[in-house]
This record gives sequence, structure tokens and C-alpha cells, in this order.
Amino acid sequence: MTSTTPADKSAKSTAQGYHAYRKENNKLKGANVPGGIEGTMTLTSVNDLKVAFEMLDDRKDGVLDRTQARNWLRCAGWCLPDEDLDQILSGTAPGSPKKLVTTERTKWGLKQLMDLLEQNGDRDNTSVAQLQQALRRLANNRAKISRERVLEFVSQDQDLKEEDLDQVLGALGLGSAKLLDCDSLAVKLLDRVCNPPSVLELHEMGK
Repeated sequence: MTSTTPADKSAKSTAQGYHAYRKENNKLKGANVPGGIEGTMTLTSVNDLKVAFEMLDDRKDGVLDRTQARNWLRCAGWCLPDEDLDQILSGTAPGSPKKLVTTERTKWGLKQLMDLLEQNGDRDNTSVAQLQQALRRLANNRAKISRERVLEFVSQDQDLKEEDLDQVLGALGLGSAKLLDCDSLAVKLLDRVCNPPSVLELHEMGK
């Protein structure tokens, strides 16, 4: 009968610890899936969110400013307006009046942001129905919206360029569409938030 040596026990313990570490770091930590969308919020593991933080931290000082922190929350899957993202950043509970949001903090580290994700586990994300309603309003209560109207909105209110819109629509399989169905567009957009394109897909779209 083969006996177990201290070295064997140490190796087994190390392997178990590593597997536990990998399991925890691969666990999805992102926003709640939007209402009306089936599945999970992919690319939101601890490792994914760490990569997003490092990409946004262009000064490499280990913290993000408010705009960068909002973008990090969007990387985590939150499809919310800035005022709602600021509620998350301030640590304000879901449903609290907007006027209670404080703006004292101006920098956030990765651990602080990860903690805020945990604290907002029961916060509702934007739903398909809400986005459909918003798109119809933008289309003057019509069922379809023109590409030009979407471009006008994102250029003025979101500071995005035409090539940004082209990339988004390309990722949705609507690269050549001139008229977009509001209901279908809302579903496709939020499904893509949950399932972002891979690097290979982005490369193919860029050709």
C-alpha cells in the first residue's frame, strides 16, 4: 500500500486551491440580464472585468475617473443612463431618489467597483420593452426608425461618430440597413450586450 507523503498532500492542496481560484475568477459578476432577453451576461468574469479596467485606465494609476467608471459599468453589462450609473457609483440603493446621489468621490479602484457590482445584484437593468419604447419615441411613434435619425441622436447626445454606429449595426447584422425596426433593433442590441462580439468577429467586421 502506497503511503501519502507530505509533499503529495501539499501538491493536492495546491491543486485544489488553484481550481477553486479559477472557478471563482471565471464566475460571472456582471449586470443582471435585461428583461426580455434569455441567457447570461457573458464576458463579465473577474478576469474579464479586470481586463476592461486595465484598458480604461489609460494613465495606469490604478483608478478610473467618473466617465471611465461609467464605461466600466457598461462593460459589465449595465445599459443605464448616466444618472443611474452615478447612483451605482455613489453606493445609493436601487430605487432611492436621484437627489440623494452624492458626487464626493471622483476616483474608483477595481475592488471598489467590484464591490459596487455585488451591492447592486438586485438592481433592474434596462429591459427590452423600455428600449423599444425609447426607440419608438425617437422615431416619432413610428414602428421603424431611419439610420439617419439614429446617427443624428448618437452624434449629438452620445458623442459617437458614424463609424461607431456602423460598427454597432454591423455587429447586429444590420450593416447595410437604412430603415430599422424598433422592436427588433431593441432585442438585437440587448442580446449583443449580453453576448459581445469576439475579437475575430470584430476583425471580420472591420474588413
